[in-house]
Amino acid sequence: MAARKKNSQDKMIRSLDTEGFYSDFSKPGMLYAKLIRSPSDSGKIKKIELADMPEDFFLYTASDIPGTKSISINKASSDIFGEKSILYRGEPVAILLGPDEKLVEELADKVNISFDVGNFETALDNVINKHKTEKQILAEETGLEEIDVSDMADLINDMPSLNNVIDKSHFEEFSAKEVASREIKYGLYEEMSVEEADTKLFNESGFFTTNDTWQQTMISPKWQETEGAFSYMEGKDLHIYIPTRWTSFVQKSISESLKIPLEHIFIHKTKSASIFPNGLWRTTQTAVQTAAAAYLSKKPVKLVLSQDEQDLFMKPGVITTVTYKTALEPNGRIYALKILIDIDIGSSNPFAQEITDRITLASFSFYKPKNLYIKTVTHTSKKSPTTISIQNIDSQAFFAIENEVQKICNQIKIFPDEFRLINSIEDIPSSKNIQYKPFPFDITISGLDSTLQSVLKDSDFNRKYASFHMEAIDRIEKDSKPFFALPLRGVGLASAYAVSGYSGVTSFSYDSKIEVTLYKDDRLVIHAIKPSAVIQEIWKKSAAEILEIPQQNVEIDSNFSIEDLPASPEDTFTSIGIMNELIKKCCSEIQKKRFHQPLPISSKKGVQKNTKKKWDKEAFTGTPFYTTSFATAAVEIELDTYTYNEKIKGIWIAIDCGELFDEAAAMRTVRLEVQQELTMLVRDKTIRCDAIHIKFMKSDNKSGQIGGLVHNTLPAAFSSALSLALTKQLTTLPCTEARLFALIKNRTNIQSKTGDAEK
Repeated sequence: MAARKKNSQDKMIRSLDTEGFYSDFSKPGMLYAKLIRSPSDSGKIKKIELADMPEDFFLYTASDIPGTKSISINKASSDIFGEKSILYRGEPVAILLGPDEKLVEELADKVNISFDVGNFETALDNVINKHKTEKQILAEETGLEEIDVSDMADLINDMPSLNNVIDKSHFEEFSAKEVASREIKYGLYEEMSVEEADTKLFNESGFFTTNDTWQQTMISPKWQETEGAFSYMEGKDLHIYIPTRWTSFVQKSISESLKIPLEHIFIHKTKSASIFPNGLWRTTQTAVQTAAAAYLSKKPVKLVLSQDEQDLFMKPGVITTVTYKTALEPNGRIYALKILIDIDIGSSNPFAQEITDRITLASFSFYKPKNLYIKTVTHTSKKSPTTISIQNIDSQAFFAIENEVQKICNQIKIFPDEFRLINSIEDIPSSKNIQYKPFPFDITISGLDSTLQSVLKDSDFNRKYASFHMEAIDRIEKDSKPFFALPLRGVGLASAYAVSGYSGVTSFSYDSKIEVTLYKDDRLVIHAIKPSAVIQEIWKKSAAEILEIPQQNVEIDSNFSIEDLPASPEDTFTSIGIMNELIKKCCSEIQKKRFHQPLPISSKKGVQKNTKKKWDKEAFTGTPFYTTSFATAAVEIELDTYTYNEKIKGIWIAIDCGELFDEAAAMRTVRLEVQQELTMLVRDKTIRCDAIHIKFMKSDNKSGQIGGLVHNTLPAAFSSALSLALTKQLTTLPCTEARLFALIKNRTNIQSKTGDAEK
């Protein structure tokens, strides 16, 4: 396999084209790698060793890394290999290499890790954890099954002498650290204390109130390629194949850790996961670990995480719990909305403030309550570090608010579309004598009414909703046991937006820039990172039409000099919502100059500064997003009361994404995302649906992001439909078959107790 860019004149040029999957690459003499992980969630490592290590096998720890031993950004760092205080159970502390993949796996279990630990309990726990399999640990953390650690006597016999393990001078008590927060006050919450406002809004107002907590956990589909990398040395040059979306950061991190000049490091981008990519942060750690192994051994090295490692230590997103307390006026308008958000980022996450702010903004979606209070707290824990998927950063908040809305509709007997329309419009007092302050956030949703009405009509939603709701109440009140064999039916609705560009700068610049050059013979070059094949054609078509040249004359150049590599990750801007608009502006400028200036003519464009001025970063108010696209989804489900299997009878999705360049390609994208979501709604199971209806609304708005709309709506619509069928509020996703069994067997009226929910 020949390396790219080997010529001396190309030493400083890097290609950001995507090439295959990292797991497909190999070279003769390749070594297989396995990460050695800490069996304890605390303590300090004294020694890591493997007795009788075979020839051509290598074991490397943090002490073998010649340069910086951690990767850092935004004042947060993560060790390449743990060497001081262990932060979480499973933290990588070494890497084992060898030519025999099976033997590497066997020897990994024999690597001895000596700790300085605090007491007997910790020493015992360390030994027990060391003998647990990865599947046992996964089962324990997820609570899917009981852990039976047998042969306790043998485990205790395997423990080292207590004189060797007890050292109280090294014992440190863990306490969660708050790393980011955001507080929003509007209405009465601005005029008085939170406690006083709560009393007036929820206790003294006399309005209907409700309270519930929601949580959605992202789970990567099993069919996706797990995290890993392939690396080798070629002379002084180090090559690494990695599914990254942040080439400049990977290159910088490897250079600092291995003390290799940038011009000798070649990052080969490979295809990354289409759902929940880890390419911004965690992939960089994997890249440095693999690169270090190849650099130190002078051998080609491939590291492929097992599926259990992926599930345990590379979980997408953060653990978010959202609690709502809502007061409603008789007409269904939200009088007061109090939101408490708890975000667990694991041991570290350099994008904590970015995550905090985006989830905070999404927690009230496009609704405009008369009084609003939000308190978001983000903290660390003894879990593995988390990452960020910019496209799906706010999906957990949309899941929470849309389920809260659907629950309210069930309780106050209002149709879901009426509730959404009422609360999407700001309630401005008609009397000038009433002191009024505008709602602090301008999140304009132009497609709400059209997408709602389209889905309601196509799915016959309101008729089914009323029918299923009355049947559920009747079933419980009359205890209709003779009809227990009939399927339980429900229908749910959810609406949400997807963002193109975020003005509230915290972690990334979001400065989308592009350069377009017209050469002789009408050849046009767009200098940018290549998007998907479909969007490449859209770019080329837009440029060709403006410049009146053949579409085949347009090419996209993804080669950058080392100095010009994009500083921000690729996901910080949208290839269709923003970049295509910039290409149009560049081409329009070139078209005006082309007959008055000699060729070549270049044009550079970026996001206009006045767009960002609409957002007040300090006050955290204004217009937070450049553009938004919108979707409404409805799901109809049926539960078999004999087999406890769920069946989706139909899915209806209407999307307003502005100007649509290729409806067929957009349709394929949305259908693929629907199929991907169906693998994640119930743990370890794919739900089938043969009736999927997707419609794109005609719109004159600017093009918006399509990706993420399905994930922001479909899970909430699914859980709302399940809740209606079960007459029991489902507050978490994914659900399990065991949980569905328990809920079916213990159905209760969702109207019997306000806020009574499945925990």
